[in-house]
Amino acid sequence: MSFDYNKLHINILDTPGHQDFSEDTYRALAAADNAVMLLDAAKGLEPQTRKLFEVCRMRGLPLFTFVNKMDRPALSPYEIMDQIEEEF
Repeated sequence: MSFDYNKLHINILDTPGHQDFSEDTYRALAAADNAVMLLDAAKGLEPQTRKLFEVCRMRGLPLFTFVNKMDRPALSPYEIMDQIEEEF
């Protein structure tokens, strides 16, 4: 998806989060200026999420974290924040 905003051209690259597609995700990060890390509230931090975070850190990409599926049975927001703080 692409759009113009305040004289800038923005491209949004949506990559799969499943580990079978991680190489596609890493290739897309090579063209990115920042990234959004999407966490599943029920699962918390998954192995591929940890690896993606490390790739972003090595490339110096600013990272925004978003937690979805909070409307389903899930970890509490505090448990998710604790996982993120302990891991990263």
